[in-house]
Amino acid sequence: MSSATPDGIALRPRRQINFQALGIYIAAIVLFIVLGLLNPNFLTAGNLRDVAVSASVNAIIGIGLTFVIITGGIDLSVGAIASFVGIVSATLMVNGGIPPAMGLIAGIILGIVCGAVNGLLITKLRLPPFIATLGTMSVFQGCAYVATNGKPVYDVPKEFVLLLNSYVVGIPVVVIVVAVVAVGAGLLLRKTVFGQNVIAVGGSEETAWLSGVRVHRVKIAVYCLAGGLSALGGLVIVARINAAQPDAGSPYQLTAIAAAVIGGANLMGGEGRIAGTLVGAVILGALTNGLVLLNVPSFYEQIVTGLVVLIAVSLDQGSKGWPMLKRSNKKDLTAAPPTASTSAVRS
Repeated sequence: MSSATPDGIALRPRRQINFQALGIYIAAIVLFIVLGLLNPNFLTAGNLRDVAVSASVNAIIGIGLTFVIITGGIDLSVGAIASFVGIVSATLMVNGGIPPAMGLIAGIILGIVCGAVNGLLITKLRLPPFIATLGTMSVFQGCAYVATNGKPVYDVPKEFVLLLNSYVVGIPVVVIVVAVVAVGAGLLLRKTVFGQNVIAVGGSEETAWLSGVRVHRVKIAVYCLAGGLSALGGLVIVARINAAQPDAGSPYQLTAIAAAVIGGANLMGGEGRIAGTLVGAVILGALTNGLVLLNVPSFYEQIVTGLVVLIAVSLDQGSKGWPMLKRSNKKDLTAAPPTASTSAVRS
């Protein structure tokens, strides 16, 4: 809120501190301190590097999901896309003999196509995102099994493994990839018209449509983005284990959503932060790593992850007074916006 001096000179508005966003960073710091006290090995350079690497897949897939969640949607098929793409790309490289770089590109393109299928089902057939992506999750996962009769693909080219699972001046390549994706996604969300349209659609589809935003086009684009990043996550998994498993992406199906939600993405839409998603992924990675160091049985990890998500969502919604669900949009959003020619916000 702006103010003025006694002489009438306007002062620049004070920058408000987002305590809600700050909370996730404080929680991450506290978690690292607690785990470090419980086991000093947790804070060693080597182990922190392992935490960053283990968080990479959730971060990559979670960033794509953040865009989807901001629009008020959800994508349950991200893990299946990661599995499907990993199998197809590995098969093309091992049996088809295509170069590793082409295998990487082909996989990302396939992921974008899978995302486009989700987007079209949601916009053109008007299926609820939960139902549409629940269905495609089974389809894509089934395709991953059918492609190789349920068998893993081994002997992935060493060049491909080094492409995503090596080090540059001591820094894991996958961490660099996550940093590049995060910076690009952050700029896309906050500094472009497309990003503003994504936020507008999540805030109110009807208002966005009346403002000239091509709502369906934006929705299809964010699902394509989620599909492409899910594919990249699946390829990272292939490089890390030096093989493609038909169900390799399944463990990341819900944890990637959890990373975005913990990071502040509002499941009602209209709100989400790329930096928050990264921190959410790191928190999940630190929890997994810390439980292993503390010799806690692995099946407790799911309990802890679920509790963390519940606490994060409860705190987020509690700070907003538990808002009512947004009313459904009754406008025909397939038509061109009535103010598209004069709108300042346009896809």
